[in-house]
Amino acid sequence: MFIRILLILLFATVGISFSQKNVNRFQSDKFFFDAITFRSDSIGKSRIDCYSLIPYENLFFVDVGESFGATYSIVINVRDTSNNLLETRKIDKNVKEKEYFITQGGSGGFDYNQNQFFLSEGTYEIEAIFTDILSKQESSRTRRINSINYDKFNYALSGILLLSSVEEVNGKYKITPHISDNIGNMEQGYFIFFESYNKSKQYDSIDFVWEILDTKNQLVAYSNRTRKDNSEDVVRIFLKIPPIKEMSTGSFTLRVLALEPLNIKDYSDKTSLAIANRSIKYIKTVGANIMTDLNLAIRQLRYIAGSDDLSAIKDSETDAEKQKKFEEFWKRLDPSPSTERNEAFDEYYLRINYANQKFKSYQEGWMTDMGMVYVIFGNPINVDRPLANGDNKVYELWIYGNNREFLFVDNTGFGDFRLLRPFTITEKFKYTR
Repeated sequence: MFIRILLILLFATVGISFSQKNVNRFQSDKFFFDAITFRSDSIGKSRIDCYSLIPYENLFFVDVGESFGATYSIVINVRDTSNNLLETRKIDKNVKEKEYFITQGGSGGFDYNQNQFFLSEGTYEIEAIFTDILSKQESSRTRRINSINYDKFNYALSGILLLSSVEEVNGKYKITPHISDNIGNMEQGYFIFFESYNKSKQYDSIDFVWEILDTKNQLVAYSNRTRKDNSEDVVRIFLKIPPIKEMSTGSFTLRVLALEPLNIKDYSDKTSLAIANRSIKYIKTVGANIMTDLNLAIRQLRYIAGSDDLSAIKDSETDAEKQKKFEEFWKRLDPSPSTERNEAFDEYYLRINYANQKFKSYQEGWMTDMGMVYVIFGNPINVDRPLANGDNKVYELWIYGNNREFLFVDNTGFGDFRLLRPFTITEKFKYTR
């Protein structure tokens, strides 16, 4: 029986990215993109469903009277393995919202697009380029997909779509696609959706298992056999993947194997009827932010956390416990706990990043005196360079509201500014917007 599926999109919480080389570097994920292969009615071709999702907070909205408007474009390019452009498609969108709070991501709002391409058998690169028209900001995502001639096989599987939830309502399935490789914050597990194509109808039922492998092709987790009805030409399959304690930060391969319906536990690639796979990532997030260096992020809490909080987090017995306490700390400071985004977290680590870029000296920028003042107090109202007193020293005065001033001195001439006045700072960062 053909199952009708109603698609509803869920905002994928992926945003500012942490990586550690010499300093922290942030890169905002302007949009999310996925491409999944399915069988089509076009002989010799498969259907490629392309999904793109743009969070409102990454669109530049302007006041257009009674509402706020944003404009963006998505360009999708399809190339072969020789980088020849085979097909291109442009989508122009105008977005309007009445409330400013929503345009800033306060409700987790987003805009969504779905496009289809029909491609002959082969390997392709599908590139999606997002451009915010008003801010001129641009970002791109690329997927490598294998287009399959499903007519050649008696039995085959489509690509795998990640889902946040599946709900049956009056005989119809309402599914929530998760348009991101990252499953790190899906603490209750997630679903996968795919189609099976039963051309020969040799089996009325099929056993399915899923596997997760690491980059060394080592098995991290797997399921027992799950038997599904397979009496139709096309069967739509949903499988639940529970939370996996063995997962750690990194990249993985998710596989689904279709097997003969047998009452045995053993199976192998050679005994499978078909195999489908896709890439996934496991990176824990806080609010809308991905973190890959937890220990560094914890050390950087010195300008916002008290000694008791820092000790409680650092003294955790396991990395999982440390991660949990870190998340709980930021949840307590979240000014909008009902939304995915944690604005206090965003602001704090954006200041850390800016300090790394602007105030690096003999140590990382966030650890310098200027970095400390910037992270705690933000941008000064005014910056003055007082004249030197004939000692070849360079002075810089930062002026804030309420007649607050910070005087720095560079004793060496190499940009190593030290706080001269006041001698100490007892305040901590506070989110005030």
